[in-house]
Amino acid sequence: MDEHGNDRPAPEGRKRGRPRQGTEEPLAFSDGRPFVNALARGLSILRSFRAEDRVLGTQEIARRAGLPKATASRLAQTLTELGYLRFVPEVGKYALSSEVLTLGYATLGRSGIAEIARPFLDELASSGEFASALSVRDGLDMMFVELVRRPQAIMLNLQMGSRVPIHLTAPGRAWLMAASADERKAVFDALAARHGTAWPAQRTAVDAALARAAQCGYAASIGEWRPEHNAIATGLRDPVTQDIYVFSIGGLASILTRARLEQELGPRILMAAQTIASRLRGLA
Repeated sequence: MDEHGNDRPAPEGRKRGRPRQGTEEPLAFSDGRPFVNALARGLSILRSFRAEDRVLGTQEIARRAGLPKATASRLAQTLTELGYLRFVPEVGKYALSSEVLTLGYATLGRSGIAEIARPFLDELASSGEFASALSVRDGLDMMFVELVRRPQAIMLNLQMGSRVPIHLTAPGRAWLMAASADERKAVFDALAARHGTAWPAQRTAVDAALARAAQCGYAASIGEWRPEHNAIATGLRDPVTQDIYVFSIGGLASILTRARLEQELGPRILMAAQTIASRLRGLA
């Protein structure tokens, strides 16, 4: 593997295999901090799985992670040996193992956010056929880590672990509203790289949404992600870790009308977020 993390033939007289400890040269960020490309590639394998995926084959993992198939295969085998993936021989594919859950639950447990937020999510969801959720940023998406809804509530098949785009949705815009200028710029730069010529128009819509959010305290997406879906969200920072958590309410536009969101549910979600933030500060 060369200094850019690309596979290359082993030098003459040297066998390929696991490198000796301390011999692998790290890459570097522009500010000089070490960056190990192999680790980044391994994490990209885990991130290629989505909430709706039971199993994934090597070819699909490679496509989603942006890696050569041979590299994806080696990394998947390594992650299987470490216990983060499981190989399902009946179908010849991989599945996430429960070991991955320990990482997420350790994060939520550390902050206490899930335990504090759950009663508020329950209370919000109990008042209508819509869902309330707690989400965190995952790259250029927001991922639901808690989601509460009545059985009859239709929510576009969203569930815990589902991801939604950061720039089109209320949870994503709430994260952008809570982020620092540097954090927001980094996300905008990544979105520009992903969407190319379509980004300027999308950026205009995001800027307008953030301007409205600054006035009312919560972000909204009224039919902008899906025509039949409306949502509002607000975010807060963990006082210890500085992680941003987002609380949202979303559902069918026929049920969650703009007027209902503004007059009834907007004030309620702001009050819930303020109470949760106060309790988190008490734990700091």
